Amino acid sequence: MKSANRELVDRLAAEYVLGTLRYRARRRFERWLLSPQVGAIVKAWEERLAGLEPNLTPVDPPAEVWRGIENKLELRKIRRRPVTRWMAIAASLLFFVAVGVFFTRPVAPPITGTSLLAADAQTIYWRVEVLGDREELTVHVQNVYDLPQGKAHELWALPEGGAPVSLGLMPHMGDRRVVLTAAQRTALANSKQIAVSLEPEGGSPTGAPTGPVLLVAPLAKA
Repeated sequence: MKSANRELVDRLAAEYVLGTLRYRARRRFERWLLSPQVGAIVKAWEERLAGLEPNLTPVDPPAEVWRGIENKLELRKIRRRPVTRWMAIAASLLFFVAVGVFFTRPVAPPITGTSLLAADAQTIYWRVEVLGDREELTVHVQNVYDLPQGKAHELWALPEGGAPVSLGLMPHMGDRRVVLTAAQRTALANSKQIAVSLEPEGGSPTGAPTGPVLLVAPLAKA
């Protein structure tokens, strides 16, 4: 996918997840979801926006709320039809349950660091985001980097004064989220740069880069 097309799809995916993409534009974009790459971009936006809602503690509504619901639904007028009355109450309960689930979802950790692995300013291959206190990484494919058969791209932290530490294999398409180990977090905390090397399929067999280093990029605080 070309960079310009990627930017357009990324913007439409954000509007689709937010619900601001409507009518024919929304239906046209839903046809694009058949593409795995577009689906991955939508999924990334869903994860990115999942923590923006306030983290509220659920509370039991007071009795006045139930009476207000009954008055608005005019349940007192249909007490002779108990089935209809209980269906209305059940619908109200489902509403409160849905609201409770939405507002008690775990908050996603914030983005605290970023890096763009690129050949130049116009050709960005991967965008790496550090989440929280270096607890996780997300890797987003911006443009596909050529990958020979039987090979893999591996991401490395480059701690100052230390040996490179593997941060896992890079996705060839779509996105990848990685939970970091204590050793990886320490290496990343002491790194101002990260790099990508070409390795055998499955990753480096030695724990250090064995193939050519393809890209090196600074790791900046968000």
